[in-house]
Amino acid sequence: MKRIIKETGEKADNRLHRICDGLSPQKRFVAVIASLIVFAAIAIYMAVSSVYGVDRPELEVEHIRQVKFNRPNMYNDSINALKIKEYDE
Repeated sequence: MKRIIKETGEKADNRLHRICDGLSPQKRFVAVIASLIVFAAIAIYMAVSSVYGVDRPELEVEHIRQVKFNRPNMYNDSINALKIKEYDE
């Protein structure tokens, strides 16, 4: 599995190098700045939308309820049996 991940990363790296080798330094700089702006815009959008969405009235929070288990005989439980013996003495 590690070998497959490593080979995939190397293939992607080689492909990126081939694409960037054909660009002039000025075009490479523009491509880097453009991708930086796109990723920064996505990060800002995600941060703002998550902060904005905190107090949405449409979202209803259901609180955790206690689950009731059917236990026919609590004396079969080893921990409860020890606690009962301590209180009986």
